[in-house]
Amino acid sequence: MIIPEVKKLNRELIRRILGLQEGNASSSPADDAQTASLESQISRCSEAVLACASPRAVYKIVPAGRILGTSDPEILLPGDDIRRLLDGCREAVFFALTLGAEVERLLMRAEVTNMSDAFVLDACASAAAEEAADDFERKLGREMREKGLFLTNRYSPGYGDLPLSTQRPLLDLLNAQRAIGLTLTPTNLMVPRKSVTAVMGVCDTPKESVLGNCTHCPLKSKCSFRARGLRCYT
Repeated sequence: MIIPEVKKLNRELIRRILGLQEGNASSSPADDAQTASLESQISRCSEAVLACASPRAVYKIVPAGRILGTSDPEILLPGDDIRRLLDGCREAVFFALTLGAEVERLLMRAEVTNMSDAFVLDACASAAAEEAADDFERKLGREMREKGLFLTNRYSPGYGDLPLSTQRPLLDLLNAQRAIGLTLTPTNLMVPRKSVTAVMGVCDTPKESVLGNCTHCPLKSKCSFRARGLRCYT
């Protein structure tokens, strides 16, 4: 069993999620005061998320051929990105992770009492989920390296040409509701919302990262990152 941990949050990622511009100097004392207030709010909200977070993960390793359709029974995942991710891999890792119900309750309370805090808490919780997923990946990667194997980068439903609809069969395969209390809404959104699902490959040698892109993303037309000249996958 791998227990992911979150000990601190990536402050730059939180700022990026909030849409704050990097490297802009304050132009007035008022701007300095506003910046200091926001930084204090980020610190406070980060501490609140860390106090509530209780990350849990479940994973399963299967032959890569089951995903690529070259062995039976098959667990077919559509799209060219997954084929590139698993090309040359012997196995694939399915995993799901959640920060837990307490973080969900923290966000819901803020949404009805303080929308400013709710906005910042949401960003902090997103950063916490990413850190938990990174920690899971690091720990599994160490186990694989002890066997002389290597992990690819993780790739999540909703990235590139891997549709969000693949969440459901992935969570069913992992029995995620029973294992970690993670469920899906009819529109394939996860509950608790600060959760991560992903696929990774297991290789004999290190492999270059396969990243998603905006071409097939369903949020392309209304993406706040693209509007700021950024990408969510960099």
